[in-house]
Amino acid sequence: MGISCQDVWRDISDYIDEDLNPIQRATLDQHFAECLHCSALLDSMRNVIALYRDERVLAPPNGFHERLHKRLREETNSSRRSFLVWTLTAAASLPLGIALFSAGRLIMPAHDHQSPASGPEPRQVAGTVAISVDRDDNVYHIAGCPHLQGKPKFITVEEAIREGYIPCVYCIGKSRSKKNS
Repeated sequence: MGISCQDVWRDISDYIDEDLNPIQRATLDQHFAECLHCSALLDSMRNVIALYRDERVLAPPNGFHERLHKRLREETNSSRRSFLVWTLTAAASLPLGIALFSAGRLIMPAHDHQSPASGPEPRQVAGTVAISVDRDDNVYHIAGCPHLQGKPKFITVEEAIREGYIPCVYCIGKSRSKKNS
């Protein structure tokens, strides 16, 4: 009983490398004698192997190695210059970035998240404060506080406290932390 073409295709590499036992090899020899398709495949594979073994077929053109090495040297030098430029730029911009960050912190201090219970004493906030006419939240803010919602009404701190308003944790807490610094 013969073997199928798929079995031959699976074992053809071992056949070429002579890695089959004598019985398997004889079975494949018989199949190649009877099957023109598998026989042509075997010949084609042997030709490809012969071409790959021939150094002349895959040899690069004359001067290829010199051009390749020249190009690699140029790219390496260019890459080093680019790296140096980027490194120096980053090193020069780092102090500038730190200075801008520090200036930003002086101009716009960070939110001081405090609880209303630890808010400032009324005498620490001078002048007028804003309360919301539209909302019933009983919190007074420094004018311009982003946490003031609704239409603002401006009253004195003493009036706000007398009417039962409590200081905004965010805007009043900021002015308190500036005074304590």
